[in-house]
Amino acid sequence: MSSIRIPALRCALLGLVLVAAGPALADDTPTTAGAVDRLKGLANEAVGSAKRGVGNLTEDEALKAEGREQKLRGQALQERGKAKDTIENALDK
Repeated sequence: MSSIRIPALRCALLGLVLVAAGPALADDTPTTAGAVDRLKGLANEAVGSAKRGVGNLTEDEALKAEGREQKLRGQALQERGKAKDTIENALDK
C-alpha cells in the first residue's frame, strides 16, 4: 500500500469506530460509577480492536501493539466497573 493510503485508511476506520461508540456514551447513560466505567471500557475495547485490525491490514506493528494495549485497558475498566457495582450493591443491602 502506498504511504498516503495507510494513514487515510487508519483515520477512516478509527472514525467509524468512534461514531459507532458515540451513542453508547450519550447523555442518557446510567450515572452509576460502575456503569460509566463499563461503557468506557467497551468503547476502549472497540477502538483497540479497530486499531489492531488496521494494524493487521497495514502491517503496522506499532498500531497493532497500541490496539492490544487499548483493548486490555478497556477490559480492565470493565472489570473495575463490575467491582464498583458489586460494592455498591453490597452497601445498598
